[in-house]
Amino acid sequence: MRVIVFLSSLLLAVLVAGCVAAAAHQPQPDIATTDETGQGGASCDVGKLVQGDFKGRDGGSQGLNPQKISILNWNIYKGQRDNWATDFRRYSHAHDVVTIQEAHLDDELRSLLDHGQRFWTLNTAFHYQDRATGVMTASRVRPLHSCGQSTVEPWIRFPKTTLVSYYPLEGLNENLLVANIHGVNFTLGVSAYREQIEKLFETMKHHRGPVVLAGDFNTWSDERMTVVLDLAERLSLESLDYTNHNRTSVFGNALDHVFYRGLEPMEHDTWFVTSSDHNPTRVSFRVIENDASDIGLAEAELDEDNC
Repeated sequence: MRVIVFLSSLLLAVLVAGCVAAAAHQPQPDIATTDETGQGGASCDVGKLVQGDFKGRDGGSQGLNPQKISILNWNIYKGQRDNWATDFRRYSHAHDVVTIQEAHLDDELRSLLDHGQRFWTLNTAFHYQDRATGVMTASRVRPLHSCGQSTVEPWIRFPKTTLVSYYPLEGLNENLLVANIHGVNFTLGVSAYREQIEKLFETMKHHRGPVVLAGDFNTWSDERMTVVLDLAERLSLESLDYTNHNRTSVFGNALDHVFYRGLEPMEHDTWFVTSSDHNPTRVSFRVIENDASDIGLAEAELDEDNC
């Protein structure tokens, strides 16, 4: 895996990183942010927040169905492997929300999103082959608000990004928070990794409704996993009880995770694919109504200066 290559070739990576970074475009605020909630964005890296325009039909559903919300999480490896588009179409079509890492916004991905009638938001980490690349969340329902963050990899100097989006729930007076993360990867310690996780916590901690946190966490060490589990504990999140071992792993540690709160998992699976170096995970949830009042978070009061 990529982390093994990093650890075995660290010196070479440091020497090459400067040249590669110099050739890459930094994120540009060329697409407007979205905020239909009136909430502020103090926890967002506003200067680096780049969101895609939404694709889909006007006048669609007014909210996600709280009786069944289907989520797909997948790192698509920038669409560099054969048959990725076929697999993306196959696995994403039946899901309400798709959290993507290493989304490469080329014409092929745009076409897939348009064909699926998706609203989508991309938080750009960098430009690859002159196309924006980063974390993307696509959905059947327009998000009320999205908040993007970035944390620079200390060795290769490329950012890793997160994206927090809020979705209305049909017939309910609460919203679903969906957080999408591509974890900082190339480090020897966990300082930069913990910084990224702490930024995410500051954005998520005020939300009182149901939550899904999904992504490629790059948890290839026990120390990294401890940081993530601490985040889950502070946010009262639960982890899926995975029934198979298809999740991509390094050093025996799974990299991709789905955490949740205020939701009941109904079914989930991880498919084995050759179209990416990560395997997609899908899960269907049912909203547990009136669960928010039972969440024991000291910071749970809504702060309009945060996402």
